[in-house]
Amino acid sequence: MEYCQLGRTTLNISRLSLGTVALGLNYGIAPNSNKGAAPPELSESIALIHQALDAGINFLDTARAYGNSEEVVGQALQGRRDEAVITTKVQCFEDGVPLRGDALRERIRSSIRQSLDLLKTDYVDVLMLHSAPIELLEGGEALAMLAEVRDEGLTRHIGASTYGSDAPRMAIEQGAEVLQVAYSVLDQRMGDEIFPLAKERGVGMVVRSVYLKGALTERAEQLPDHLEKLKQISREYRQLTSQQGIDPAQAALRFVLSQDEVSTALVGVRNQTELQLALDAAEAGGLPDDLLAQVTSLRIEEEELLNPGYWGIP
Repeated sequence: MEYCQLGRTTLNISRLSLGTVALGLNYGIAPNSNKGAAPPELSESIALIHQALDAGINFLDTARAYGNSEEVVGQALQGRRDEAVITTKVQCFEDGVPLRGDALRERIRSSIRQSLDLLKTDYVDVLMLHSAPIELLEGGEALAMLAEVRDEGLTRHIGASTYGSDAPRMAIEQGAEVLQVAYSVLDQRMGDEIFPLAKERGVGMVVRSVYLKGALTERAEQLPDHLEKLKQISREYRQLTSQQGIDPAQAALRFVLSQDEVSTALVGVRNQTELQLALDAAEAGGLPDDLLAQVTSLRIEEEELLNPGYWGIP
């Protein structure tokens, strides 16, 4: 397993990391369903996390909003806490409106207390604002309150998960140490400005949506009809990778790992076979130059295709 320093933090992390949202709630593309695929049984999830740790993955991503995910991670890490770098997140909204002032501070504090209890630990390594828009970040209040939690030793570092380009740029300016952003074969927008800025400021870059919620795998065939354009682009991508004899999911991960600015690539897997495929891809490293150039040319810009929040599935 390859490791790197997470930006200017003190953390040395694996370049392949485990996203755990699918271990805590229904999530992603599922056959004949708009409710998402069900999470594995608890014993299977714990075994999956143990397999990841045994293989050298030390970066685990969870959140209060991920159903039972924190509880699953907490149980899996009993006796193994020192092997893991834990990131969790706090939702700072009420009825879709960003919280402010005392209400925001109380939400952050109650959320981290609940997270620590479920994770069975007295600190997390990174605490992030979850899906932080400009409206939450404006004025710097939210990240400043995370810094208070950091000063108390409840988290070692702070950051934000974001969408678009304006929010991550603002978070960097306000002192975020780590950002989580979407980046994939089809969604390369972060590479235009945010990756270079983050590198300049020493901000660690955690990349999610490596598989674009399954759209870069055979699961794309299960996408609803209104995403037919995305299906067609996925077919073109999968044809390119198959011509090179590379599994499309592995190629998607290797594309992200080809980007030097990426600190770690989050993969969401539901079973040990999927995890082993990701581990094999990470071991293979970046894509061959010719295939890298070909898949890079597949970039698209349509937000309604690139943001799974618009797809109508969990």
